[in-house]
Amino acid sequence: MHRERLDKKVSEYGLESLEPHEQLEYLLFAVIPRGDTNELAHNILNRFQTISGAINASMDELMSIEGVGRSTARFLTSLPALLGIVERSILVDKPLKLNGYERLANFVKTFFYGKLTESAYMLSMNSSFRLLSITRISEGVQGETAVYVPKVVRQALNDRASTVVIVHNHPCGLVNPSVADIELSEKLQKCFNMVDIEFFDSLIVSGNDVYSITLKENIGKNGKVEPKRRSKDGV
Repeated sequence: MHRERLDKKVSEYGLESLEPHEQLEYLLFAVIPRGDTNELAHNILNRFQTISGAINASMDELMSIEGVGRSTARFLTSLPALLGIVERSILVDKPLKLNGYERLANFVKTFFYGKLTESAYMLSMNSSFRLLSITRISEGVQGETAVYVPKVVRQALNDRASTVVIVHNHPCGLVNPSVADIELSEKLQKCFNMVDIEFFDSLIVSGNDVYSITLKENIGKNGKVEPKRRSKDGV
């Protein structure tokens, strides 16, 4: 009866018409087909305060709550990635053209929704900034990741890329580059120059902020309209 009432309310007025605990309860219907999810939704929100906090929690944190099994925890932790996939699909203009820092920043942020560990991606593009492929080049633990430069360059050559962008996240919440980030960016610049591929930028994502190592500034809030190309010497 309770599920039918929520179903009817969502059908008539939309998911946004529900209270936060009801919204979470409704989401849980997908993974818990029978039984009362009301108390479970309350328990999850009591622990994490918001739905955002719940879906961005770790598997272990979620499974420490009574009634949350592995399937439920896996479902909730997969939602941030799903949101990123949906947002990227909205941005796509087939093929996607990332010809401005604002659009580039909005796009790369979607890879790191709910990420608790560092990971890095390479965007291979043609000379007009049309996206050719996206490759995850590193998946690390919290606070660190390792990029194997020869493998990255080889992948860009396989993609027939003219231009590449490297992006990684800082789960700690600080968007500014570390010394290691800057050194890696410089190494990548030199290696890509040797194979005549433009290393356009190395970006760092933290929450809603995106930092450009090339521009030495946060582009997430004041996104540049057009990308600034550099010469082969990096000027």
